[in-house]
Amino acid sequence: MRLSHIAFRNVREHMSRSTLMLLVIAVTVAIVSVLYLVTHSAERDLADKVDAYGANIVVAPQTKDLPLSYGGVTLGDLTYDVQPLRNDDLAKIRSIPNKRNINRVAPVLIEPVDVGGTRLLAAGVDWEQELALKRWWKIAGETPKGESDLLAGSRAARQLGLKPGDPVIFSGGTFRVAGILQPTGTQEDDLLFISLPTAQSVWGRSGELSLIEVSAFCSTCPIEDINAQIAVAIPNARVSALLKAVEGRRLLIDQFRLFSAVLSGLMILVGCLIVFSSTLAGVRDRRGEIGIFRAIGYRRWHIFSIILTENLALAVAGSLLGVAIAAPIAGPLARVVAGVSQVSLPGISNLGLAVAASVGVVLMASLYPAWQASRLSPTLAMREV
Repeated sequence: MRLSHIAFRNVREHMSRSTLMLLVIAVTVAIVSVLYLVTHSAERDLADKVDAYGANIVVAPQTKDLPLSYGGVTLGDLTYDVQPLRNDDLAKIRSIPNKRNINRVAPVLIEPVDVGGTRLLAAGVDWEQELALKRWWKIAGETPKGESDLLAGSRAARQLGLKPGDPVIFSGGTFRVAGILQPTGTQEDDLLFISLPTAQSVWGRSGELSLIEVSAFCSTCPIEDINAQIAVAIPNARVSALLKAVEGRRLLIDQFRLFSAVLSGLMILVGCLIVFSSTLAGVRDRRGEIGIFRAIGYRRWHIFSIILTENLALAVAGSLLGVAIAAPIAGPLARVVAGVSQVSLPGISNLGLAVAASVGVVLMASLYPAWQASRLSPTLAMREV
């Protein structure tokens, strides 16, 4: 008779103990898996929302201000030694140590313009980067993409009486209103957006930038590290972090991750103790059986293998049951507990890792009882018969 046959027979014959261990393993795996999946979904959802929200870092030229007064009258601040940002700075941002955390880099050049006697601000932008960064924008008309296209903010369009398709002339250039930006409630409603290369050309500011918007989310390091790295890469820039509300939510997710880790550790510890005590009690109850095996020639490693095979079978069955329970309830729980709008479904690799880890933990908890069983003397064990 093979050792595995003996192990599976023992599992069937000691059904109460086997059922207890199966339930303990399944419940432990289910709880730990659910906590992990909820935390993972919350992190991914936060990253997606940061991406949808827009820039969380703004890079602007470093300026020096000198208070100016004359005859006791304050005249304001005098700004001097201003070094504008350049197109080359975009590549520097993309080359920082945490460059993998950089999502979008959107350059902006701002200039006051005169449109038919009305003074407004115009912004030259990279259409691809800007539209990908401002994913909440709603545009009436066409999406701008050409060198002569213009996107008008809602208040600017109303002030100038613009509609899609109208021509607009300023700074010596003629532009076509591709679309009208729906109200955003920000200063963007007062701007006229044109292509960055065109803006640099018509304003005679080749290669210059007023600011750079950076979309970055860092789950492995604080966003302050990215700020510091950009500041080192561009010494003449002032780097500011935005989205404090998102950072606050990230802090809550970090706290939930810590809570999940502590609770998971406690669940694993309790599960290990139950497996350990149940297996040890089973060994003591079966000393007569083990004595017979030893008396008819079974070696110590045979007994050791039988005990581990029994718990291995229960571990695999319990882990699969726990994963089967966790997978369908993790999504709804993530929506309720963490306010996740887009749930990350667990991958096969994650589920396989959960099963493998739980099997390993159960086997570790079974080592000492199996070792104790293998050390039983045939003479002493036969007294239990």
